[in-house]
Amino acid sequence: MFLLSKNTDMVPSSAEEVQLLQAGLGKRNVTMPDDLTHSQVSSLFSDAYPKMKSASGGWLLYKATGGQGRRRLNLVPPESEGYSGSTIRSATAGGKTMLYIVPLQDEFDLSPLPSDAQEFSQMPKAECKKCFKSMPLQILALHIKECNTAEYETLTDSEPELSNLPPDSPDLSPATEEKSTEAKCPVCLQSFPVMELELHASFCGDLDSPLNCPSPDVMEPQKEEMSCEEDVLRWIAARVDTTKEFSICVSRMNLLERGMSLWKRQKLSSPINTLKVTFLGEAGVDTGALRKEFLTEMISGIETRLFEGEDGKGKMPKYSINDLDNGLFRVAGEIFAVSLAQGGPAPRFLQEWCYNYLLSGNLENITVDNVNDMEYSPLIKLIEETSDLSKYSDQIMSCGYTGPINEQNKENIKRAIAMHAAARRTHMLQQLREGLQLYHLVDIMEKNKEVCRSLFVFEGGNDQVDSQYIVSHLDPKMSESGTLKHSKEMQILNNFQDFLMELEDGDPEDEEALCVSKVMQWLTGQAHVHLLLSERQAFKITVLFDHTCMERMPDHRICYPVVSACTQTITFPTAHSTSLNEFKENMKIAVQQGAYFYRV
Repeated sequence: MFLLSKNTDMVPSSAEEVQLLQAGLGKRNVTMPDDLTHSQVSSLFSDAYPKMKSASGGWLLYKATGGQGRRRLNLVPPESEGYSGSTIRSATAGGKTMLYIVPLQDEFDLSPLPSDAQEFSQMPKAECKKCFKSMPLQILALHIKECNTAEYETLTDSEPELSNLPPDSPDLSPATEEKSTEAKCPVCLQSFPVMELELHASFCGDLDSPLNCPSPDVMEPQKEEMSCEEDVLRWIAARVDTTKEFSICVSRMNLLERGMSLWKRQKLSSPINTLKVTFLGEAGVDTGALRKEFLTEMISGIETRLFEGEDGKGKMPKYSINDLDNGLFRVAGEIFAVSLAQGGPAPRFLQEWCYNYLLSGNLENITVDNVNDMEYSPLIKLIEETSDLSKYSDQIMSCGYTGPINEQNKENIKRAIAMHAAARRTHMLQQLREGLQLYHLVDIMEKNKEVCRSLFVFEGGNDQVDSQYIVSHLDPKMSESGTLKHSKEMQILNNFQDFLMELEDGDPEDEEALCVSKVMQWLTGQAHVHLLLSERQAFKITVLFDHTCMERMPDHRICYPVVSACTQTITFPTAHSTSLNEFKENMKIAVQQGAYFYRV
């Protein structure tokens, strides 16, 4: 078992574990039979952790997710009677997995306990060689530093001792001592006493550290490896400078070109700051939804505008010297980084070799199959299908192939063409990498290549919103069960689910057709599944029902669902939504014509 000091959803760091142990919390081995009840389990925990006897705010058990480093805690759900011995045995796989006791409302004191405290009665002890006191090992580690410091201070405060030192002895005046015991933290560059620096540095590198660190643009990247993409997203999100804003005021007309141009021209602030978006002519105030909608449209537009390739196989940069000269690939890299850090979609459409080049600068694993070029892929196909290669000699030689042009060298010729198609795009990828340096993202990608891969490389529709994702996160505010109002509300919810499922069955090749992701963007501002697990768990769409529209406007014939994307709320008028056909028609008009932020 491991008792935490407060309600948290992350495992403690190594430094925090030592601090918890010194406070009488932390890890214990507890033996319990399968037939223990919840009250007996509580009593057993209180015996192991005396501080739990005074806790009255309740507790729950959690266990850590897989991997290494700072991991997220997942709830071990209690039974109806609470936690029994058999429940705990099952959750720990027979005692092989550690469980974390998380207090729900209490927060335990983290001050180190005296060495003779009850919590340390069963722990191994050792004797301090300075003062000859016996104490538990974790207390001894802290005591040794204090014991040495106390001895040193006694020496420097004693005038007779100083006067007896040789003339060439170093100056041990208090001012010199204070100066010599100060050092800079290598992470945040702030000065701390040497005795406290090691503990500070341990906390300073953590994601959830409360310590004040400097602006993210001078922050060095985290040195330890990350176990999952969520660690990467949290790390770069912590590097956003929330004290300043990067403001974009853009028209929806020609949004991509205007957005990239304004992004590039912005001189007063940096995209490392919090992105704030305003759409010209709309009253919406950006509290997150406008930013997500802007980033969603920009990532989708950049994929089409600056990248090319077959659908379902990933894409690579277009060979465009004009766009390279205008710095648009650098802008694209910055938008990718901001999107990952500030709640937008991940740019999961790159081909594998493009991602590898961004990190290594080398063209690795280039094959005919993973290079999809609008100009050279047709040439490769022609070479595969013909036996007379002489008529393509000029095109083959222009790709840099210098070997014999014959049937026996077809594979070498095709590889040379694929390498040529990839090589001429390296300047675009280099500029894209420059943009990805925002938040030191490239440095993190280099150290965690496999973890970051899924954020950039096309692997199928792993972040596509479906009807299940939307319906499962609905939070309807229903009338009393059994009433006519409640019956109408249930019918509307069923109609909404049927409407979304019909959209899923539509033609995926029809880009103009309404789809589930567009409904999601209409509801929330974003068209993708939330990247962070915590965001997915907290995500909900509040559903309200308007039963009084006919009373307010007796002569009207139709009104439509109304959405507040910032609060993720949708209001259905019950007078116009009970018939499935009428509901579907109203929804299509609402989504297609009501995408703007006109309501505040």
